[in-house]
Amino acid sequence: METNKTGRELRDEALIMLEEKRSEYISHARRHAHRILRRKEQRGEHPATVTSDDIWAIFPPPPDINPKVMGAIFSKSSGLEKIGYQQSKRKEAHARPIGIWTRQQYI
Repeated sequence: METNKTGRELRDEALIMLEEKRSEYISHARRHAHRILRRKEQRGEHPATVTSDDIWAIFPPPPDINPKVMGAIFSKSSGLEKIGYQQSKRKEAHARPIGIWTRQQYI
């Protein structure tokens, strides 16, 4: 095991593995994220934003998929960019900070 990797490098490797193992769910969830953004843009929100709470509300991971998959939905290959944080509104998330995401074109 290589010990010279940074925490960020280890996180990125884990996200890549998740993307490979759960590609079908992640692909569908990303489509939902982009649909949410499109709807918000059509309502005049610029930049439109999406969070993991939004995905949980309409397309939660099935019981056989670890909820950590949410990180892979918003990874570098998603076309989304983090612009801030907010507290999760899901009671199961205990108000922890979650990313606020928008399309990379707005950055």
